[in-house]
Amino acid sequence: MGRKLQSKQMSKKRNAEKENSRFTLQRRKELAVLVDKVLQLTSIFQATGNVSRSWELHSQIDSLIKEIINIESSVISRNERTQRQSCIEKYLNWLRENGAQFEGIEISEFEGYELGLKATKGFTEGDLILTVPTKVMMTEKNAQESELKTFIDVDPLMQNMPNITLALFLLLEKNNPESFWKPYIDILPSKYSTVLYFNSEELATLKPSPVFEASLRLYRNIARQFAYFYIKIHSVANDMPVLKKLQDIFTFENYRWAVSTVMTRQNNIQLSNTNTTAFIPLWDMCNHEHGKITTDYNADLDRGECYALRDFKQGEQIFIFYGVRSNSDLFLHNGFVYPNNQHDSLSLALGVSSSDPQRETRLTLLTKLGLAGITHFNLYRPPSPIGPELLAFIRIFNMNQVELTKWSSQGLPGDLVSSDPTSSEAVGADIDKRAYTYLLTRCGLIKASYKKDGEDIPDSTHRKNIQLLKECEVQILDGAIEYLKDVLQKLPTSTEK
Repeated sequence: MGRKLQSKQMSKKRNAEKENSRFTLQRRKELAVLVDKVLQLTSIFQATGNVSRSWELHSQIDSLIKEIINIESSVISRNERTQRQSCIEKYLNWLRENGAQFEGIEISEFEGYELGLKATKGFTEGDLILTVPTKVMMTEKNAQESELKTFIDVDPLMQNMPNITLALFLLLEKNNPESFWKPYIDILPSKYSTVLYFNSEELATLKPSPVFEASLRLYRNIARQFAYFYIKIHSVANDMPVLKKLQDIFTFENYRWAVSTVMTRQNNIQLSNTNTTAFIPLWDMCNHEHGKITTDYNADLDRGECYALRDFKQGEQIFIFYGVRSNSDLFLHNGFVYPNNQHDSLSLALGVSSSDPQRETRLTLLTKLGLAGITHFNLYRPPSPIGPELLAFIRIFNMNQVELTKWSSQGLPGDLVSSDPTSSEAVGADIDKRAYTYLLTRCGLIKASYKKDGEDIPDSTHRKNIQLLKECEVQILDGAIEYLKDVLQKLPTSTEK
């Protein structure tokens, strides 16, 4: 009786395994169909400026991605991530054992920042705060020297986009329990506040910000990359061991996480006279503050070095300056907005209409200044909201036929890109009055499109960042409007009749 019972149990187990195998195979086939649809949709050429079409396309892609995530969760087991805080001690020990120096610093949680670096003693501006040896950095070079090299050598996308190479390498190392970088990977966030994690309702509230379309474009690009690599990895023709290893771990969720890790943490450093994309442990836990670049790579000592941006008191969070970047860039690629960003800008979509009878003449003049192919121009914070490119465009855009003929007959019309008094005099008050009035009207219309959100306080980090981004954009418009009014008031009396 015992043998019969055991035999029945074994038979049931084998039947269950067969059923599970059939289920997995069926779900894999469904996945392949969905991924192919994503690749087709993301391959559709999308002209810039067609916002309604971009949103329609995004909705279709997002619907497919949701189905993909749902199926992936049913056939691929998810690794539960350990809480970051519980990994701190092991991470710091790993850094010390491998030569990192960070006396007077500890990792701490800060409201509104999650984890960051805290000073446990005072630092004076210019002090060397921490050093990170190349050995602990995870770099594109490491990826090229790993098992991933066989794929890099034959794939053009991998060869031309080091950020993708680093993302796939990170995925492989994340799923390698013996990885040298395991202490670093374990302390990384489990998800990010980049637009890749926004739901459709959150993305929709970005309108009318120009970041709305940029966000859809970024999501579309990442979805396309995922579909492209999924098909490559699961191709029956592939015989690369590294691709077989990726088959069970390359999901949309995992790829989104890896890409977001690269976007929010990558640095470019000079190794062996070559620029290399890299993760720099500990250094990448410093949050952003306005100032100057105080981080560098010391080739002689083979290490990254971070100096104090300013004086830091004991107990204070240590910040670094991420560089000259607008809030739209920080929002898209880092998942935050910096309210007092002195380098902020707002992108304006401007162009010459195909129905303009003077289109060719305007384009010829713009070509002389290297502006013919530009479709977006920036407004900046005061005191100089209008850059030379935008100034030249609005002047040329508002010239009549006689003025266009006159300026087109010159060599390089350098006065058009300058607001210097002598250049302004050469351009003439008539053209400038039309140009500045046109831009003033345009800024007013754009500002009016920013309808105030309700009185409700944003209930998530995503919505808080969206609200803050739009507030900063309205501030730029307000500054530009005041500037343009002032310029128009000071222009000499027009000679136009």
